[in-house]
Amino acid sequence: MACLNRRACGGFTLVELVLVLTITGVLAAVMGPRMVDRTAFQTHGSAAEVRTALRYAQKLAMAKGLEVCVATTPTPDLRLSFSLTAGGPCNQPVLRADGGGNYVVTPPAGIPLTSIPANFRFDAQGRPIPNAAVTLNVGGTMQVTVTRETGYVQ
Repeated sequence: MACLNRRACGGFTLVELVLVLTITGVLAAVMGPRMVDRTAFQTHGSAAEVRTALRYAQKLAMAKGLEVCVATTPTPDLRLSFSLTAGGPCNQPVLRADGGGNYVVTPPAGIPLTSIPANFRFDAQGRPIPNAAVTLNVGGTMQVTVTRETGYVQ
């Protein structure tokens, strides 16, 4: 039975099906390797987690009126602690807001985390100590910076 009115007949023509399958194949060939290699996604996720930790440290310093210390370790991880006195030792760990223990950010294996300087503090006004720009390198490709004077994390 031939269809005289095309709108009444459902389905696709052979040309439309071949075109859709071709476009789908090209997209799968281009996007497939990106989905298998998760390093880029893990790097972006780790950088976002580092930015969140730094913003939390800055806000905590301003809210409590204490110096909050940020330290990167060779493990690699980023640890937050605070000092009860200005310029004193940072021996009090910052606890996670959800009660999950000490605030430590550990990137996935193979994602390095470095900081210049390796250790710094946020003062009660949210400024970094020493008063210089701080650069954290996540995965070798993503940079998280803390600007001097304002402590803005970007």
